[in-house]
Amino acid sequence: MPRTLNITRRGAFGLLAGASALAIASPAIALGTSEAESFVTTVIADLRALVTRRASADEFLSMLDQKGAIPQVGKFAMARNWRAMSGGQQDAYQAAFRGYISRTYAKRFGDYSGEDILVTGSTDAGRKGVLVKSILKRPNAQDTTVEWLVTDRLGPPKIADIIFEGISLSITLREVFGGMVEKRNGDIELFIADLNSSEGA
Repeated sequence: MPRTLNITRRGAFGLLAGASALAIASPAIALGTSEAESFVTTVIADLRALVTRRASADEFLSMLDQKGAIPQVGKFAMARNWRAMSGGQQDAYQAAFRGYISRTYAKRFGDYSGEDILVTGSTDAGRKGVLVKSILKRPNAQDTTVEWLVTDRLGPPKIADIIFEGISLSITLREVFGGMVEKRNGDIELFIADLNSSEGA
């Protein structure tokens, strides 16, 4: 039976733009569809609580550390550039990435009005995990489909990707970062510095 969770404040895309950081497909081990649905329901409820009390970026980051595979997502987002980075650069980038993601969530969720997400079911995605389906209902606007890829490959269930109207946010993030590096003529140090100073997506 669909479960409804109300999200306070504004904007449909903003809800998921920050969540693009939680995106890397990994094989599941023993995750069931019911468990995955319950996990996604919990994630949405946690986000709602953070929004309601206007949580800080650090509080969003704490939630993301628990619910999302941030290091793996960060590595995925860099694609081929990851292999060209030194160990020190990789560490500096991961630190910058965590800050970028927390600021993105704090920014995107900071001014929501009122929206509902209905978890409508799930599909076993094989080695990728479980794809939990939901509908984002907006007042006076068309409903939006949102799918959450959940995996337990890394231990406890984690959000591995979010597909917003058929668009994988993990791929989107990879393309954005690739463009940023290219614009800086492959200068990784400059890219990391700019990521550190960015207010988020």
